[in-house]
Amino acid sequence: MGIDYQGYIKERMQKNPITISPDASFFEARAIIRDKGIRHLPVVDKNGLLVGLVTDRDIREAAPSDATTLSVHELNYLLGKLKVAAFMTPKEKLITITPDIIIERAVQLMHDHKIGCLPVVEKGRLIGIITETDILDLFVDIFGLKVPGTRLTIALEDKPGQMHGVLEVIKKHNINLISVVSPSFKVNGKRVCAFRIETEHYEDVVKELEQMGYEVLSIDKW
Repeated sequence: MGIDYQGYIKERMQKNPITISPDASFFEARAIIRDKGIRHLPVVDKNGLLVGLVTDRDIREAAPSDATTLSVHELNYLLGKLKVAAFMTPKEKLITITPDIIIERAVQLMHDHKIGCLPVVEKGRLIGIITETDILDLFVDIFGLKVPGTRLTIALEDKPGQMHGVLEVIKKHNINLISVVSPSFKVNGKRVCAFRIETEHYEDVVKELEQMGYEVLSIDKW
């Protein structure tokens, strides 16, 4: 049996997301965002083509301020006439992605453009969406945070093969490796690497690593 998961957006995106028509009213958009507990509402035409995006912030900004002199009746009348197309962010100003890009690229786009979601399109049609919440869920999975264990933070010489020695020690003690994370920055010329191992009995591993010359910076269990 093959492995289906390969790290593409199509494997983690929300498929068939809730959408709204550009001709829908302000009240319809607000009700969907409130009732469904979502922050991003794609706008599609009758053919399923993406034409824009409405966010909870757009809803707040489209609503009159508390300083307005209009009556409640007048406000409701005006907002009832306000169409989604008038306050959405149009497609031309959106950052979109295709389903076959790698997840890391999507994360980078969201970070670089400081946006909370990416509509996923294929030939102009909306087929999914990925949000900040989806990315957080993904990183919980990647780091194995739901698996109890111990994190060993170790300073490694910045040269090939340094991580191999740590992995060999973990293997020698018959301990499962949950995750390995190594940020790009250096501390005193060394790479800092966090190894999460599936055990709370780390003492022998740490002792052997230190005997081999590895600098164990911290030990954290959860």
